[in-house]
Order: sequence, then structure tokens, then C-alpha cells
Amino acid sequence: MEVEVTFLSPIEPADLVRQSFPFTYMYLTANATDGANHSVQLYSDISAEWVSGDSGNEVTWSTTPGDDLVFHQAQMASPSPMQEFNDQAEDATIYYAMANSPNMTWQTGVDIIVRGQFAGNRTGGLLNTKDTNFRAISNNWPVFGLALDLGNISEVSTPVVWALGVVRDPVISYGSGGGKIQPRSSFFWTQYSTIGDAIGAFIKDFPNARQRAIELDQKITSDALSISQDYADLVSLSVRQTMAGIDITISNGTDGQWNTSDVMIFMKSIDDSSRTNPTEFMFAAFPAYLYLNATWAGFLLRPSLQQQAAALPASPYAMPDLGSTYPIALGNTSTAGTEALAIESSGDMIIMALAHAKISGDGSLISRYVSYARVNTMDIQPCFQVTLLKSWANYLAANALNQTIFISSDGQNNPNLAIKGIIGVRAMGEISQIVGQTDDASQFKDRASTMLQDWENRTIPANHITSTYGQSASWGLIYNLFSDRLLKLDFIAQKIYSDQTAFYAHKYLQYGIAYDSNVLDQVKSQWTMLTAATTTDNSTRDDIVSLVRSRAWLNNSTLEFPTDYNAMSGLATGTGGRSSPAREQLKFQRIDVAPGLPLTYSLPNQSVQASAPNITGSENSKRTGSKRNVGAIIGGTLAGVVIVGLAGLFLLWKCRQKRKAQTPIPSLDPFYPHSDVPAAGNPSNLYPLRKGDRSFHSQYIGQPAVGSPTPDILVPQRRRSSLQQHSLSSTSGPAMRPRLAQRTRLEDEVENLRREMEEIRAQRIYSDEAPPQYQ
Repeated sequence: MEVEVTFLSPIEPADLVRQSFPFTYMYLTANATDGANHSVQLYSDISAEWVSGDSGNEVTWSTTPGDDLVFHQAQMASPSPMQEFNDQAEDATIYYAMANSPNMTWQTGVDIIVRGQFAGNRTGGLLNTKDTNFRAISNNWPVFGLALDLGNISEVSTPVVWALGVVRDPVISYGSGGGKIQPRSSFFWTQYSTIGDAIGAFIKDFPNARQRAIELDQKITSDALSISQDYADLVSLSVRQTMAGIDITISNGTDGQWNTSDVMIFMKSIDDSSRTNPTEFMFAAFPAYLYLNATWAGFLLRPSLQQQAAALPASPYAMPDLGSTYPIALGNTSTAGTEALAIESSGDMIIMALAHAKISGDGSLISRYVSYARVNTMDIQPCFQVTLLKSWANYLAANALNQTIFISSDGQNNPNLAIKGIIGVRAMGEISQIVGQTDDASQFKDRASTMLQDWENRTIPANHITSTYGQSASWGLIYNLFSDRLLKLDFIAQKIYSDQTAFYAHKYLQYGIAYDSNVLDQVKSQWTMLTAATTTDNSTRDDIVSLVRSRAWLNNSTLEFPTDYNAMSGLATGTGGRSSPAREQLKFQRIDVAPGLPLTYSLPNQSVQASAPNITGSENSKRTGSKRNVGAIIGGTLAGVVIVGLAGLFLLWKCRQKRKAQTPIPSLDPFYPHSDVPAAGNPSNLYPLRKGDRSFHSQYIGQPAVGSPTPDILVPQRRRSSLQQHSLSSTSGPAMRPRLAQRTRLEDEVENLRREMEEIRAQRIYSDEAPPQYQ
């Protein structure tokens, strides 16, 4: 018999439930090479080694036989939540399942006994018995077997299917702000109440899942073949790694219902670290998500945006990750090295935010995080506004051309890093334009153009861009030009692209192009493919792709295809980004036939639907299990208005009381090109909301020096009529000034409450649920 075994991990870019279910298929087909019938029995098992990376740990297990399904499960006797050992989760439950049938048998026990039972039985049957002697993984190695007797056959045309899964719940520990830790579960739980139901549906769906996988593969391969066969080969190798490196999660509300609008995606850095949502890896894989489902790209950005908007104290630049130990995403609390990556991280986040808006057509994220305000019940800055994206762009405007403290994720401080920051500033101009802040848009675009001219003067002495400032012979992969093309900004001169293309054509090595002249023996495949996306002729583009393809097909190692490897030997350097989602740059670079255009360019930019900046800090929520009842909706709405009003007045009172105890701080406006832009090493704080500040420009508060006098009142800076100005200036005595200040603050707070109420009414715009139908 000729037997074919296939492992299938489907990509389901149109279905959050299916994509978040952490299971894979193994299926088998066979046919007789001599055309005759043969007695065929099948056996497969998994061992307890799937449960933990430490074989000394004790495990427990069980088997659930049902009418339609049989599944084994095993877990640690004492799991360690949110912990890993040897890159293996220490809080997982493993499942091995098969559809039940009269000729299907199962058994758990010692490996040599269970396997021996199958091998020594002429009918290939197991005993349907459970080993209840729970023990350490390495103690008589427990296995969990499934067998099927197919009888006398000449072929297996209908695949025999097994299902294997590794389930954790919760999957992420997320710092949601205000010191709160939010456990997050896989999205599939919104549809299934038991794991048995989910496994049964997964197995029954196999024929459809297989067909969907074939159709998606055909589409992607067809797109890739419009470039070259080598490119299509890389696509076929790497296509599923995009989704394999992420968890699609959801939160559970205090009412016990799943909040189906609160979808967040988390990514693990699979290299020499275990970071959560590393910004540079997200950036490298982002074109893949834009191609597969641009909406999901927004789900990947949300955890970083939301957490950093809630951070106290606020940072003027984006963090490089959400923590150093996946799956714990409590935030990057490191004080060392984070600002060194500020240009990389801030540029990445702004570019990704705009790319998501342009390709998905959804401007809600950029609207929300251009201006974000909330009431915080903590003792520090209880009422404040966060202008997240804008503050990051201000930081880039002030520091992207700084040649001192900043480095990229590759450890380089070079023109390639600087151009990312400059494009980030230009992208912020586009974001401001989309959300209707035209003054900001003009300023950011003008500033970016000035910075670009400065950058060109510093980095292009002849026919190529240098990789080290002041060294005309230096060179490297200027892959960050890719962002200009991804966003279709037409910001970088075409001559720069064509000169770089001609230059790269003379730098080929055995398996790629060195990513920098300072390290001529090292290739980074993800950045190489991004660079290929910036070329201006098909010949150079195809040559670069072919070099990477040659390394991918090199059989000199049993390890996975790495992101980092030696340019001549092809051997991985370090861990080489093994199985990294960043490797997905291999397949999502170019689909259009025109030279220099990546796959994502075949996706048309959408007309971005963006509201005025969201300043309430509340996100639309929708919970499963809700019922529509007109009376309840009307009553609930009226009661909600009363409750919101009372809660708002209480919070305003709290804000006022806490502000009385605070030392007032004068506010400054650092919007570039003013002289008080936050410089590197000088982080800023947040500032109170002010009445009439409808444009919500980014603001920082300058902290008074120790021992310096502080004003006795804080008069909100806003436009006043000449009569108001006269009234303030003519007021005599210090006793009147505090009363005026209190009245002004109260006006501000009432204005803030009005905004909150307006936002509550406006949330209907984003709701997925239709309004009630009156009978």
C-alpha cells in the first residue's frame, strides 16, 4: 500500500472562531500499488511529552468516548499558569481525537504496552481501557492511542482524520490599564460551551476546511506566480506561519458574557526572546495580515495602542513590546533600552496604523488614538487626555535624525532607521488629514519634507544611500523605503529607488544580500524581501527572490528555515528567528506585475471612514447571549442615562477634589517645529482636559524644577472674549482668583461630561447590533 499522510493547519481569514481554535488536522489516504485488496489497520498516538517541556513533571489524563467522537486529554497535575519551559507551555491541556465508529478503538498506558497491543493484534485493535496510574512524563512514558481497522481494501479515498490540539485558558494575561490585569481567552469560546462540542465540530468540518484551504492556497499561489515560480515556492513554504504565531483573544465581562467587540491579537517573538507583541516583528509580518484580512491587522494593533494610552506616566514614544515574557502582556516596564528603540517602535506603530486604515477602510483606530481622553479614578492625574499617535509623531519629528542614542532592532543607528522615522512623520500628516485635523496635517507633512531633504543631504553622497553617517563607502539594505510604497505616499523620489535598485544588483552573495556592509556575512531574509519590494525592475527583484529561495531549499540543516543566516553557507545565526511570523515577509511582498510593487499593493486603498477623534476612552462593546426586548431596551436606556449622569457628577466631584490637592502645572505645546518639542531622554506627562479644545493638539506638561515657585491657580488656556479677558485682568485680590479658577474648572468638567454623553450617543455609529424593531 502507498500511504500519504498530510498535516493541515487551515488558515481561516474569514472566521475568527475557526482561526482561533488551536487544533490541526492529520489525515491519511492510501491506495494499493498492485491493485489488490489488503487488510489495513491504522494506529497513531501522542505521548505525554506534549504536555510539558520538563519530562519530570507529573501529568494526569482521561478519555471521553462518545457516540460520534473519542478524544484523549492530558494536562499537568500542577500546571504553572502563564509559564513556559523549553518554549513549551506549562499550563496547557492536550487533546487527541478521532470520529467514533464500530471499527475504531482506543487505549491509554505505557508506550511499549499500547503500541505492542496494536502490533501484536492481527485485527489491529486496542482494548478501550484507561491507565489510571498518573505519573511523571518519563515514568513508563504514557501514551494515548487511537486505532482504526479499515478491513480488506485496495484504497482509502475518503481521508481518515485525526485532530490534535493544545488548549490554554486563559491564553493571555493583559494589563488593561489602571493596574488591572485582564485574563483573555481564545475567541472560539464565544461559540462553544464545551471543548467536546468544539472538537466534534472541527472534525465534522474537515471536508469543508480542506476545500477552503485548497481554494486559499490556489489564490495565493496564483498571485505569487504572477511574479515568479521561485516566489510561489517561498509562498508555499511559509504561508501558514503568519497565523501560527498569534493568539486571537476576547475578554469576559463582569456579567459573564463574552465581549465580542473586544477582539485582540497577540504575537510571540519566536527568536532568542519571548517578547509579547514585539513591534518590529509585527511590522515585518503586517503585510501578511493586510493581505489575508486587513480588519484583523487592526486587532493586532489594539493591545499596544490601548495599553500605552492607559499608561501612567505616559511615554512620548511607543514601547518596543508589551512585555518580555509571553503570554504575559502587562507592559514593557524596562527602564533600560526602550528609548533606544523609540524611533523604530514609534515609526512602526504609526505606519501600521495608517496602513490598516487605508487598506481596511476603517478609520476607528486612528480616530480613537489621535485623541483619547478618559477619567481615571487613580490618585495620579485623574482627568486627562492622551494624544497617542500625535505624541509619537512629535517625538519622531524631534529625534528621527538624531545620530546618537537610537538603534534599530538590528542594533544599527543608520539612515535606514532615520527614514522610517521620517516616513512616520509623513504618515501622521495623512492620519491628521483623514480625521479632519487639517492644520496638523499641513505641519506634519511640511516637517517630514524638511526632514527628508536633510536626510538626503546627509546620506546620499553619490549613487546609493549610505548605511553609516559620514562614511560614503558604507551601504546596506534600505528596506524601510518599503513603507512609502506600502502607504502609497509617493514621498520618496523615484530616482532614489532606481539608484538603489542598480546598486543592489552588484551585491549578490550565495544566498542573498548582506543587510549591512558592517556585517557582510549575514543575511536577514525578512528585510531582504522587503528590500525586493522597493526595487524598480523585475530582473533585480526576481534575482533577490531567487537567492532567498535557494537558501530555503538548502538541506544542510534539520532546523527550520531561519530569518537570519550566513550569506555563503546558509547556516542559521543564533536562533535565527525560527518559525517566526516575521518570515511571512517572504510571501507578501509583491503580486502586481509592475516592478517594485508588493502583494499588498494589489489591494486597493479604501475610502477611510473616520469620525472626529474619539475622546471618551470607551470602546464599543457587544456581548454574546443578549436578547432584544423593546421594553427592556427603552427602560434600560432611560435608567442608563440616569446612572451615567449620576456617575458623571460623582467622577467630576472626585476630579475636582483631587485637583484641589494637586500642585497646578502650566501646560506647554511642544508641537513641532516649536522649540519645546520633547527631546530624547526628556519624557513628558499628560495634561488636563480644557474647555473648547476641540482640535485636541498633543500637549505635554513641563514639570517645574525642584524649589521653583508654582502658580497658585491654573487658568485653562482657551480663547476668551475681550470682556472675559478684561474681567479676569481687573479682578482684584488673591481671594477672588481661586474662586474664578474653581468656576472655570467646573465649566471645564461640565463640558467634559457633555462630551462623554455625546460620545455615548455616537457609539451607535459603530455598533454591530441593529436598533430594536417596534411592533
